[in-house]
Amino acid sequence: MAEFQFQIAPLRKQHGLSQQQLAALLGVAPQTVSKWETGVTFPDIALLPQLSGIFGVSVDELMGLKPLPDAAYIPTDKGKKGYWGRQLDYLTRTRSSFWNQDYIGFLVEKVWKLTKPVRVLDCGCGYGFLGSLLLPLLPEGSTYTGVDFDETLIREGKAMLCDTDFDVSLHCADFMEWMPEKASECSYDLVLCQAVLRHIDRAEAFLERMVSFTRSGGITACFEVDRELECDGLYIEGMDYGELCSRTGLRSLWKKERECQGRDYAIGIRLPVLMERMGLLHVDIRLNDKVRYISPAQPDYEQAVSDLLRANHWMPEDMAVDTQAGAEGFMNHGMSRQEAESYYSRQRKIASFLNGNRDNLSILQTLGLLISYGYKP
Repeated sequence: MAEFQFQIAPLRKQHGLSQQQLAALLGVAPQTVSKWETGVTFPDIALLPQLSGIFGVSVDELMGLKPLPDAAYIPTDKGKKGYWGRQLDYLTRTRSSFWNQDYIGFLVEKVWKLTKPVRVLDCGCGYGFLGSLLLPLLPEGSTYTGVDFDETLIREGKAMLCDTDFDVSLHCADFMEWMPEKASECSYDLVLCQAVLRHIDRAEAFLERMVSFTRSGGITACFEVDRELECDGLYIEGMDYGELCSRTGLRSLWKKERECQGRDYAIGIRLPVLMERMGLLHVDIRLNDKVRYISPAQPDYEQAVSDLLRANHWMPEDMAVDTQAGAEGFMNHGMSRQEAESYYSRQRKIASFLNGNRDNLSILQTLGLLISYGYKP
């Protein structure tokens, strides 16, 4: 049951009323209003419709069960500089679960049939993880250019890639503004991005810019996790699979973020349609074959469990976060209080089970990574 968090004080101030004025409208003592606002007592149920009418909100909004309609939306900062640099540990722990190396080779050799040296542009490259997978598989003489606006990630990428025998160039810049120094470097054979579009506000504009850097006959490719498939992609032996697949509150959040910020949680599955609209030919889509299995029988079991817990914020210290503060953040992004508290409860339940059975866990996880690509005419 969601707890009441009456919004009387902010609504009263928003409407320019003193406690005495509100008390007079309701026929109660000013001290009574003060007690409501400090949580000492609650308004009588018979007064709720009158209070709602005074403030022009629903009873659920008055009681804090739904966000107030005029509450200022606070954008997520995942598309801002500095955010992903602070998430470097998360990135390194999760990227290993994205790919089977042989499937990358299958794309290069059998799907895209890259038999001659190619010029690759990785848009939003992070620390160059995708480049580290691709470069050993590309024809000799190929080049890799990565662009990302996070200095920490570019610095990490240079340390990892630039001392190798491969022709690598990494640039710290906003891809939407970046231009190569030479006009001859504005055209690439393979322009790609991985797990970028779902986190930014202008995904379609980003894709259009990717296409603009693709040479005639070249490939534009996007690797994006589908959020709905991801929700269904976690199985933990000993827990209810249906509960693990629950989307309670998430669709409300996704809808709000798209309306207020332009973030499209469904961009992964929409990409082929968008690519065709932008003029790409022979558009196709594949589902990555990676399914991660974690079992005590595996030699890297402890590391795999640790990575999973840290990446999903299921460590014991993560569960010490104030639920009320977290719920307010989710409510600002479209969830009702009940949805937000249900989401937190589910996350705590998962974390409690995993940490309580850490020595004997059997877990399967697939992210639903979709590979969409098309050829520029």
